[in-house]
Amino acid sequence: MTRQTLASRPSRVAPRAARRPSRSLAVTLGALGLVALSASGCRASLSANANINAGEEQETKDFDEPLTPVDRSLDEAPLEGDYALLGARHDVGLTDEAKKTASPCSCLALKLGQPTDPSFVWQGPIPRTDPSSQLVLGLSSEGQTCQGEPEDSLGASYWGFKQDGDDIIVIVENARFGRPLTSGAIIPKPLGDGHIYLRPASSSVPYGKPPSGEKYCRLL
Repeated sequence: MTRQTLASRPSRVAPRAARRPSRSLAVTLGALGLVALSASGCRASLSANANINAGEEQETKDFDEPLTPVDRSLDEAPLEGDYALLGARHDVGLTDEAKKTASPCSCLALKLGQPTDPSFVWQGPIPRTDPSSQLVLGLSSEGQTCQGEPEDSLGASYWGFKQDGDDIIVIVENARFGRPLTSGAIIPKPLGDGHIYLRPASSSVPYGKPPSGEKYCRLL
């Protein structure tokens, strides 16, 4: 009786042994999960680094490229658009041939005309002017024999213009160190029967004096 009773009792060892694989499986699944998370994190990190590097390369490329192209060629025709403003021009001068010509104004070679006149040389695009109301003035004392020229003068330089009734009066000065030499300007045409005259900025300026006892040197 005792043997049968002991033999018929269910064993408690088997269930305990059966539950052990589940703990091992949980550990294994947890480890696999960590590996998956780690791999996902690596992929995210690599993707982020790739995006950052791509952004840096794009920024560097854009930084190296010029914002706008620069065209330094000399145009043969005036620019289209609005008319040029009146006043001094640092981008126009006389050709070497035009500098050799004499004028009625002392110590100066002079030219009045439109921007496309062959006596003018432009250091850039030719501006557009209104032929009915504007003129280009070019002047130079280079190569001119000039009595009373100051030793510290760099040559004749355009100073400005003023309107006196229907007349336009152009003023020239001595160019000196520290002040740019201006060899041209866009000036207005005189009104009605008016004329264009030229005079020195002061009595000590030798450029632009009239050939006789006249008040101003007449250009037009």
